[in-house]
Amino acid sequence: MNKTVIIDENLCTACGTCVEMCPKNILYIDDADNVCRVTDETKCDRLGGCERKCTAGAIKIYKP
Repeated sequence: MNKTVIIDENLCTACGTCVEMCPKNILYIDDADNVCRVTDETKCDRLGGCERKCTAGAIKIYKP
């Protein structure tokens, strides 16, 4: 399975910046693990706003 949104859980600080700016509302902070997760990456617009806004460098967007 090809992944579009990769979140490095070791780098994620759960700051929520990516969640706030995601226009597709597919990112959320998992309170159990205190990291960002993706609900449905097939809805990702692949514009990479979350990747650019992540100050920890935890998000990578892969474009076909």
